[in-house]
Amino acid sequence: MSGQEENITLSRQPEGQGGATAPAAPAEAAAPAVDTAANRLTPEKLLERRRTSQTVYVFDLRSSEAFDAGHLPGAYSLPFEHMESNLHRLPFSGDLLFYDGGEGMVRQVAALLSDNGFSDFRYVEEGFDALMETIRTSPAEVHYESLTPEQRAAKIDQVLNEKVREFLARDGGGLEVMGIEESKVIVSYQGACGSCSSSTAGTLRFIQGMLTINLNHEIEVVPVDA
Repeated sequence: MSGQEENITLSRQPEGQGGATAPAAPAEAAAPAVDTAANRLTPEKLLERRRTSQTVYVFDLRSSEAFDAGHLPGAYSLPFEHMESNLHRLPFSGDLLFYDGGEGMVRQVAALLSDNGFSDFRYVEEGFDALMETIRTSPAEVHYESLTPEQRAAKIDQVLNEKVREFLARDGGGLEVMGIEESKVIVSYQGACGSCSSSTAGTLRFIQGMLTINLNHEIEVVPVDA
């Protein structure tokens, strides 16, 4: 199946996380040579773009330890010091969103991206804590943990209707929710999707990512057909 499958190759542990020597980080004191102010968003606007973009990738530039302690649902860990060595692994299509802990590293990353031909990227300077506070206080954001089972089912169906089912239908497929168990959503593929190998690969990751980002909660999608 084609559709909006996730084509990113970046893992949760970027190069340099093992025994390899990490590349030197850009000097913290150096000012960005490129003006990327047009790519800067407020926390509210970055979260809106995260919520409304059809294809979006969110990157956390903090250390892997900070990421493990807490991060935006659906974000990828890409520590600042490994950014330059992983440029070739970033997708050139879709919205790329970046945040750090508010230390200013994101401005250097923005300049690096611009120098290397990336244009569809946005960043927020206020940092992770400001983003999480905005999620907590914004009426536009969903707080999955506080919803009743009925509300959870309705929100999941809404995300699937708005973000997923249209693309499955283009390939003659569909999706039905068979059950919800806390953070696990059990689905059944319909039509062409039932026999498509990508149903358990790229398409599955795409569905899971859309639910996780729009519900602000790590969601596991399990196909009952698998």
